Amino acid sequence: MQVFDDINVIDTTTGKAGSICSMFLGDNGARIIRIPVGSNSLADDPELATVHRGKELLNLDLDTQYDSFMNFVQKSDILIEDLLPSDPLQEKIGFEALRKNNPQLIHCSITSYGNKGPLKNGFPIADLIKARTGILDSMPGFEEGSTHVAHPLIEVGAGLLATLGLTAGLFQRLSTHSGLKINTSLMAAGLLYMPKAIGERINPRPVKATPVGGGPFYSVYECEDGEWIQLGCIHAGFVDIAATVMGIAEVMTDPKFGDGRSPVNEEAREELFNIVKEVMETKSSIEWAELFESVDVPFAHAESAESAMDNEQVVHNEMVQQLKDPIFGQMLQYGLPIKFSETPGSIKGPRELDSKSNVTFMQSSSWEHKGSLDRSTELPLEGIKVADITNVIAGPTMGRLLADLGADVLKIEPPYGDISRPAGGRYFHALNANKRSISIDAKNEMAKKALQEIVGSCDIMVANMRPGATGRMGLGTETLKTLNPKMIEVHVTAFGWDGPFAKRPGVDPLAQAWMGLQVAQGGEGNPPSFLSPVAPTDYTGGCLGALGAVMALYAREKNGIGQVVNTNLLNAGCLLLAGDFARYENKVPRRLSDKHQNGLSDFHRLYQTLDGYIYVSAERSDLAESFTGLLGLQNSFNKGKEKEHTELGNQIQDVIKLKESAHWVELMGLRNIPCSISIENYELSFFQDEQAFQNNMISKSVLDDGREYAFSHNLIQFPELPIPVIKPTPMLGEHSIEILREFGIEESLIDSMIETGSLITS
Repeated sequence: MQVFDDINVIDTTTGKAGSICSMFLGDNGARIIRIPVGSNSLADDPELATVHRGKELLNLDLDTQYDSFMNFVQKSDILIEDLLPSDPLQEKIGFEALRKNNPQLIHCSITSYGNKGPLKNGFPIADLIKARTGILDSMPGFEEGSTHVAHPLIEVGAGLLATLGLTAGLFQRLSTHSGLKINTSLMAAGLLYMPKAIGERINPRPVKATPVGGGPFYSVYECEDGEWIQLGCIHAGFVDIAATVMGIAEVMTDPKFGDGRSPVNEEAREELFNIVKEVMETKSSIEWAELFESVDVPFAHAESAESAMDNEQVVHNEMVQQLKDPIFGQMLQYGLPIKFSETPGSIKGPRELDSKSNVTFMQSSSWEHKGSLDRSTELPLEGIKVADITNVIAGPTMGRLLADLGADVLKIEPPYGDISRPAGGRYFHALNANKRSISIDAKNEMAKKALQEIVGSCDIMVANMRPGATGRMGLGTETLKTLNPKMIEVHVTAFGWDGPFAKRPGVDPLAQAWMGLQVAQGGEGNPPSFLSPVAPTDYTGGCLGALGAVMALYAREKNGIGQVVNTNLLNAGCLLLAGDFARYENKVPRRLSDKHQNGLSDFHRLYQTLDGYIYVSAERSDLAESFTGLLGLQNSFNKGKEKEHTELGNQIQDVIKLKESAHWVELMGLRNIPCSISIENYELSFFQDEQAFQNNMISKSVLDDGREYAFSHNLIQFPELPIPVIKPTPMLGEHSIEILREFGIEESLIDSMIETGSLITS
C-alpha cells in the first residue's frame, strides 16, 4: 500500500519543477504519463534520469490527437502544466478547458512569476528568478556584489510546493468529490527560501554574513591538511565546549565577544573569527573531527557531491539507489527523501525515452463517487490541528506551510522559547506567523500530562529535534499511539532517525558541507562557500516534512491509519545537487561558476552595470549572437563557445558597466534576450513589488494596538478559495491559556502550572 495508489497523473510539463513534482507522486504509487507539450529538455541531462524515473512517455500532437488526450484527462486525477499564462495551449490544457470533461480533476499550474502582473509571461529560467527575488544580491561571495547561486533552489522549491498543493487538493477531494485549481510559481519558490516579514518587533540580521559563514563558531575553516571543516554551534553551550577543546576558553571571557555567537560589533566578530581561524589551522581535519565528535560539538567535513554518495549516513538513509538508465547505463541516483512507516514508497524503474503507442488508463478510483459535487469554500486543511514542536528554520517551515493550507498550528515552546525567538529576526517571524503559541515546561509532570492531552488530540505532530527528544518530553511514538492511534508523527532530523550520525547535533550548514553544496557554491578554484541567507537544506527539509505530513493525512483519510513520517537535511541536500548526486560511467563534471562567482559562461552570468547587476541567460546560439550584436561585439563572438568563459566575457562587462540596469533590461527585452535585474534589498522592496501585490503574495495585519506587520504568503494558491489574512507571529505563550481551555484542561491545573512557572503566558 502506497500513498498515491490508484492515482492517475498527466504531466505535460517541460521544466524541471514539474518533473520533480510528478517524481514525488510516482515514487509514492501514482501512475505518471508524461505528455510533454513543449520543447523537450536535453535527454543527456543526468538530473532528468532521476526526475523522470518510473514514468511512461506518450508523445501526442494536441492539434491532431486532442480527442485521445481528452480521453486520458477524463480518467485522470491530476494534471500538471507549466505553460505561461498567455500560451495559446492554455485553451487546450488549462483548467477551464478540462474541468467540463473531468469535474474531479486536480489541476496544477507552475508559472514563472504568477498568473498576473507585469512579469506573468517572464522567462521560466531559474537563475533569472533568483536574481529577481533578491537571492543573488543577498548571497555573500568572495567579491563584492551579487553572487551566482549554484543550486536548483527554484526548481526544487516549486516542485515541492506543487506536490504539496496537489496532495492537499486530493485530501480535500475525498470529502468534496470536486476538482480544484492550484497555482504556484518559480517566484514562490524564491520566497520559500527567503521568506519575508516586516514590522516593529522584527530585528535586522545581527551578524554579517560572509562567504565562509556568519558567527565565528558557525563558519567553515581550513585545517592544517588543506581540508575544510564547518562548525555549527547554534547556541552558547556548544560555543563553550568548542572554545574549551580549541584552548581559547580564556579568550571568550572578553565581554566584547559576547557568548561567541553575537560579538558586540563587526570588529569584534572579525577578531574572534581570525582567532578561531588560526586555531583551526593547527590540526588536521581528522584530528579536529575526532576531538569535536568526542565532546558533541556540531561539525562537518566540507565534502564534494561525489564524496557525499559514499557518506555512511547517506547510504544508511537509503539515499543511494541503482537503476539502469537508457542513456547512462548502470547509474546511482538519489532514493526517496521521505520515509513512511505504513505506506512506504518505491522507485518503479528507470525513465522511458521511447513514446508508447498503447498506453491506457484504468478508470481512477476517485470516480467511484456518483453523488453531487460539493465545491469547498475553505482551504484544504481547515479543521486540522497540528502540534508544532520545532525551532530555528526546518521545523517552523513545516508548520507555516501547513498553517497557510488552513491548519490550526499550535507552536509549542519551552519556557525560554524557540532558540531563534530572542533574536527576533526576519526568518523567525516569517516562519512562525499564522500560528498560536503555548509555552509549557515538559519537565514538570503536571505540565507534561497537559501537553500529552493537547498533542494526543491533534491530527499531526511535527518536530525537528534530535531522535528521541520528543520521547523524553513524554511524546514518544508508543505514547502517541496510545493517545491517538491515528496520529501522524512527522520528524525532520539533521541526519536521520537512526544510523551512524543520527545522534549528532546538526544544523543546515553541516548538511550543506557534508552534501557538497558548499564546495559547489565556491566555484572554480575557490574554497567552500557557505550559503547563509537561503539555508538550503533547512527550507527544503521543512517543505519535505510538510509534504510528508499532508501525504500521511491523505493516506489516513483513505485507509484509516496513522503513521510516522521521517525526513532529514541530508536527504534534502540530495535534491539540491542538480544531477551531481549521480554516478555512472564517463560522468561529465557538473558546470560550476567561475572564480568570480558570476555564473556558468559568458552568456549565462551576472554582469555589473552602472548602478547594480543584471543576470543574462543567452547561451542559445541565436540569443548569444543577438546579445553580442546589441553590444557591438558581434565580431568577437565565436559560435560553439557559448557555454564557456572566455575573454569575451570581460569585453561584455566593459560595455555593460557603462549603463544602468534598467537600460539593459529594456533593450534586451526588445530583442527577447532573457535578462533580469538582480534586485537589491528585496527584504524590504518586496513589500512594494507590483508583481507580488498582483499575485496576492503579501499579507498585511494590524494588531489591536495599531502596530502593522506584513508577510510573504500564498506560495500555493487556490484561485477559487478565499485568501486568508495571515496572523502575526505570536508572543511567547500568547495563547497558552486559550489553548489549554480549548483542550479541556481544568482551571485549577492551569493555575497550578502558572504558579510553578511551568506555564508561560503573555
